Amino acid sequence: MPSLLWAFVAVLQVPGLLGEVEVVTEPHIMPGVGSSLRVREELPDISNDICWGGDWVKETCCRGDDTTHPECWDGTYSFGECCPNADCWEGKQFTYEKCCGEDFGPEGNPACWMGIFTHEHCCLANSPAPSWVDVMVGGVQTEQFYAMDEFYTDAQYGNDFGYYSTGRVLRSATGEDSEHTQQFAHFTTYPMVLSPHFARVFCRLLLVMWIHLDERAPFRVVEMGAGSGQLAADIQKCVRSNELGVSPPVWRRWAAAFEYVIMERSPALAKRQRARGLRVVAGDAQSVSSCAPVLAALAESAACSGADAKDSPECQATDRGTADTGASVVLSNELLDAFAPVKLRLSMYGAVNITDCSSWQEVRLLHAISEDDIAYLLRVMQRSEEGIEDMLNGLRFYTEQVFCGMANSTIGREARSRVPPGTSCLAIALGLSELLNHVDLAVPAASHNMRLRLRKDKKLWTRLQEEVAKIEAELGGYLLIPRDVYQQIRHQLQNLPDAEVEFLTALRTRQVPVTITEERCGELSWWFEAHLARISRLVEFYSALGYPAIYLMVRPGEKDYIDLVDCLLGPTGGFKLSIDYGASFEALGHSLSIDPRNDGIFVPPIPQELMIGLPNCHEFWPTCAGRIDWTTFVDFTNLAAAGERLGWKTLFYGPQSLLEHGSRHNFTLNERSYSVPGYSVLSHTWVSRHVRSWYGRETLASANDTGAWVQRWTSFKALLLQKPAASEQPRPVLFPSWHLDSQEADSCWAYDPTTVPLSDWIPRQGLGDPRKALEGLTSEINDRLGRQYSLAYEEAQLAVRLVDWLVSSRGCEGLRPEKIAAMLEGSGGELPRLLRSRLVRAWGATWGNEAVERIALGILQRIAERGSTQSAASPPTCAGEQTFAALCDEPAGAGTAPSVSS
Repeated sequence: MPSLLWAFVAVLQVPGLLGEVEVVTEPHIMPGVGSSLRVREELPDISNDICWGGDWVKETCCRGDDTTHPECWDGTYSFGECCPNADCWEGKQFTYEKCCGEDFGPEGNPACWMGIFTHEHCCLANSPAPSWVDVMVGGVQTEQFYAMDEFYTDAQYGNDFGYYSTGRVLRSATGEDSEHTQQFAHFTTYPMVLSPHFARVFCRLLLVMWIHLDERAPFRVVEMGAGSGQLAADIQKCVRSNELGVSPPVWRRWAAAFEYVIMERSPALAKRQRARGLRVVAGDAQSVSSCAPVLAALAESAACSGADAKDSPECQATDRGTADTGASVVLSNELLDAFAPVKLRLSMYGAVNITDCSSWQEVRLLHAISEDDIAYLLRVMQRSEEGIEDMLNGLRFYTEQVFCGMANSTIGREARSRVPPGTSCLAIALGLSELLNHVDLAVPAASHNMRLRLRKDKKLWTRLQEEVAKIEAELGGYLLIPRDVYQQIRHQLQNLPDAEVEFLTALRTRQVPVTITEERCGELSWWFEAHLARISRLVEFYSALGYPAIYLMVRPGEKDYIDLVDCLLGPTGGFKLSIDYGASFEALGHSLSIDPRNDGIFVPPIPQELMIGLPNCHEFWPTCAGRIDWTTFVDFTNLAAAGERLGWKTLFYGPQSLLEHGSRHNFTLNERSYSVPGYSVLSHTWVSRHVRSWYGRETLASANDTGAWVQRWTSFKALLLQKPAASEQPRPVLFPSWHLDSQEADSCWAYDPTTVPLSDWIPRQGLGDPRKALEGLTSEINDRLGRQYSLAYEEAQLAVRLVDWLVSSRGCEGLRPEKIAAMLEGSGGELPRLLRSRLVRAWGATWGNEAVERIALGILQRIAERGSTQSAASPPTCAGEQTFAALCDEPAGAGTAPSVSS
């Protein structure tokens, strides 16, 4: 948490520019944010504020090139610093006279216009200046810069060095180890460490879904990315063996209807799954083209194996799911975090047009290596000396072409004037890119603004000099490796593991912003529209704090995944259930925007024996590409938005432990009565650290053993979406759902523990200018916030568990407000001794006695006060009351015991 504090506070240090000229103007109230947050409409155009006054106006001085109105430029300010169209004119080929002369008519010379260079912009100077990033990279080919999602995909699933494709993900499968629940080399998952209990929670939920789909037969479940196959094996055993104890008539119908198929992208994992006797079909969860193969696999079920089945509708292979052939449920566990991310930057200078791709840049990766290292590796790969020299010459040419192309742009030339003579093009280009990570500099967006800052802002050019010196020291004489060459080298090194490690150790990876391509723009157009309001709120928040830009991560595969599920479910609808770690769109946006160097990609813990010989894989995530696993936080809001555009509904979002339902659930549906048994992980196993983690207790029960307060808001969540059929169906998960949008936060909550604490705390201070809230923020307050929000996130889960347990043991009637009020009055406002003893016996080992008693008392007091006016409360108290309402207020709820249909 302290790092986030200082990242926020850093923006308070933005200095004045050019003497008395300030970077940040006085904020004012913007509609739509509320009186608690004061923001600016837009960050200032520095050039516009400084260059013009009196008779000197942009409309006159910028109508031309730097020679048209020499009277405007007195040596203090120049055409390139002041005019937004300055980048239109280059050398003798492109001049105002040759492009805008009267001889060419009202539209000017059409040979001059391309992309951002239009008649309106260049001749009339009445449109915004291009981004300096676009100017810097506009003259070079950036296609061979590795897109972050391309690199991520190659390193995870690529045939040559993909972590999952090459089988590095798995432990060796020999002897008894092949049947062990721990199958992965670097990590474990809940289906493995909580086997078979994790699967039984899913099994029970699938039973409820089957009932809600009117006992659909066949009831087809597709698991995507099934890992070792542990979850699939345990779920199917649960169904076959009736491990939940479902009434025999219901169980027979359910078991007869139940079918299960895995879709797996990794050949190594698919082989392991098939070795366990599971049905597996190859497919990519991020491609709709996988729909037909999966449907074909569903049509090859055991029920369709006989000669009489060939004409049955359910046994026909179709391109899209139908009422007969479609899946009923698509589920995934820890799959979505492997979807490849794209990192975007949105400048907040000027009037921000969120849906216009030209307002954004994409962050890409550059790989560089020294000449000696690449020559050595080429010899290891048995390249001839002639071939090595040809390769080196090609890389030298490419490196110069790319970096000198950037350094010779108008921005690059301005930067070159501020660094020592002889500085390499590579250092200038990467140094400029690095400035974007320095929030306190408030680096502008417009090219002419940037030129002015490079000339007249000593702090900015001094920082540039410092960064350039570091880069020269680290990368002087290095050669740029284009994407295709990188892929070729990794292909040739796949059978030379020691040389591959040497290559990874020698390589240096840097990030550069580039213009978004037309293809990428088309891919993201729906995303801009779907999240327009949420992005606008982030812009308002961070512009009020003086930030020059926000950063966001998007995984294009999330939309493609939803499209694939939509194809599989067919017109009669069904459910999509995903478990993964992640958060909401805005929470993730806060995390990335606070620290521009944060890419939202993480390296999970790696066993020490697997790190031997490797470079420091945790220092920067790309370092050990293909040799280790990577993971990202899932954007659950984006998944829900992708479903909403297809008419889907969000039924539940919240911590994964809320899928567990310990009390019996009695209900009537379609004139049939059901009594679904509950299932509690804790009641069937001992209190291990994995069990504590399942229930949300990331800190230890003993306060003395608890370490630093790390973020909880990215912990494991479940997202349940429904593709609606013709009729309305009840919710399979009864417990309170959390919000996916900050504007939909529960009004009961006094604060929001599902996001970065400071992003919630700042507007709640009601001080108008959010900077005033930060001025009063100390390390002590920040630490307290970290503890408060972390505990609330955890204890909201405890609250649900306590009420579920109370309903299971006492029934709903024993929890009615009047009875709870009488009970508390009789015990002096405290928990009765017997009840306290039972609660502590059940949950104390998991949560600690103090937490159990405190949360239980708060919930019971809230229930006792139902019917009276209640103010906002802590999230755990709210969650407990809402769980009681869900279980006990509905007709035929858990408190009744109907006969079970036969």
